Amino acid sequence: MLNKLKENIILNLKNIPGKSTPAKIVVIECDDWGGIRTPSREVYDKLAARNLVDINCRYRNDTLSTSEDMEQLFHVLESARGKNNCAVMTPVVNVANPDFTKIRDSGFSEYHYEKFTDTLKRYGRGPEVFALWKKGIQKGIFIPELHGREHVTVQLWMNKLREGNEKLRFAFENEFISIDLPEIKTAANGFRAEFYFDSPDQTPFLERSVSEGVDLFSGIFGYNPEVFVPSNAIFHPVFEKTLANSGVKYLNVGHINLIPDEKGGLKKKYYRNGKQTKSGLRYYIRNCAFEPTDPKYRGIESTLKQVKASFRWGKPAIISTHRVNFSGGIDPYNREYGLSELKLLLLSIVKNWPDAEFMSSSAMFNFLWSKQK
Repeated sequence: MLNKLKENIILNLKNIPGKSTPAKIVVIECDDWGGIRTPSREVYDKLAARNLVDINCRYRNDTLSTSEDMEQLFHVLESARGKNNCAVMTPVVNVANPDFTKIRDSGFSEYHYEKFTDTLKRYGRGPEVFALWKKGIQKGIFIPELHGREHVTVQLWMNKLREGNEKLRFAFENEFISIDLPEIKTAANGFRAEFYFDSPDQTPFLERSVSEGVDLFSGIFGYNPEVFVPSNAIFHPVFEKTLANSGVKYLNVGHINLIPDEKGGLKKKYYRNGKQTKSGLRYYIRNCAFEPTDPKYRGIESTLKQVKASFRWGKPAIISTHRVNFSGGIDPYNREYGLSELKLLLLSIVKNWPDAEFMSSSAMFNFLWSKQK
């Protein structure tokens, strides 16, 4: 009873700050698009044989989406229609991956990256997959925003590669990055947090990654990203001005966010939903979660409860999810299950709230703030 009471209090308190609207808006933000994560089932099996991956971790199934993944995802989005249109997903994209060949050729002395569209070609996803990306954009059901240049703690990863760590080098030869090393701080273990740093002299590299990430995004998609979601929820205010100067308007944070303390550790910072910074960025906080491939997942009821609470306080329901939930390149069943749960969730939303409106992240934010200036 006490746990349920506490849960309900938190559920409602987190929806009080920020601008309100009578419109019942639903946004689905899906992280990790563009990054390689697990290149293939063959690579996963090689790593598992050496105990280099956690066989119980759901992210073993996270990989670049196939044509079948995209087509089935779009079919599910179009199967649920709200007040004005069908469901919309905002894929949050890492626009680059490490260029393993160039890094190796440099003797691990220099970092190089490639656009994720080039990675698609190398991994046999080809032009037909990116054609589906563009088709989703044209239909207005798949509207990308930015997750960073790459989903990699680049400087720390390169340092460890130069040290010659055997496990990391073996993973590198198989184009896999996320190896846990016992000597790495917890926040950076797996080399997934792009904006983790342990020294101020590492910040110029990350400032460049911000501006280059925006430029790459614009070149790939033909428009500037307005929303930025830092990978692994780690970001430092020192990068906010660069982000704003690049044309980004909205920065995803948590109520309590982790910030590098510039000495290898992390400190906590409180953020208020909707607050605007001096540089012009506006903070926003997701208020719903949908992770069907998480071992703790027990059905759509928890997500629906969070949607209900957001609407109660006049807030858009911003649903957080991840590409792994809909990836079938490693295990087709993983995609089938995730998409079946997504369809059930979307149909339940429109059944419970027939006036629900599906929007992309940028469309929702621009609607919300332009209406309330």
